[in-house]
Amino acid sequence: MKSSTVKYIFLGILLFVLIGIIYTNSAGEKQAEVYKEDFGQYQQVVQLIQTNQLPQGIKALEQLVVKHPDEYKLYYQLGLAYSGQKDFDKAALCLQKAIDIRPALLEDQTFTFKMGESLYHIKQLDLAKAYLEKPVAEQFQAQKDELLQLIEKELQS
Repeated sequence: MKSSTVKYIFLGILLFVLIGIIYTNSAGEKQAEVYKEDFGQYQQVVQLIQTNQLPQGIKALEQLVVKHPDEYKLYYQLGLAYSGQKDFDKAALCLQKAIDIRPALLEDQTFTFKMGESLYHIKQLDLAKAYLEKPVAEQFQAQKDELLQLIEKELQS
């Protein structure tokens, strides 16, 4: 092969690699911008939920879940919001999805209480009892004890 042919092949490959690097960098910056926007929206959603503006928070979380279906925090927050609205069927489903994605949530004391509470209200008593028998955050202890008593009564009858 002639040296000029080798030179052109080398330059072609080099140009191809440079174009790939530039494209990858540009696409990465766009993706980072989308994640920043979504994270900002997530922070606003958490504020809405904490200030009891649940319908707006739920609507925004449902949009984020579509964009990021593998993000357990979204399902966790959505479950908490549904629980706050007393929609325990949806709360239990969302909280279960959060566990499926992140099993370590079973160690989260607030999570275990909210899951147990939701399961109690949809009459999955044995499973609710299993969650509620785990340690819970101090703020939920009285409610936990009350729910466990109610579960025991219902299981005995």
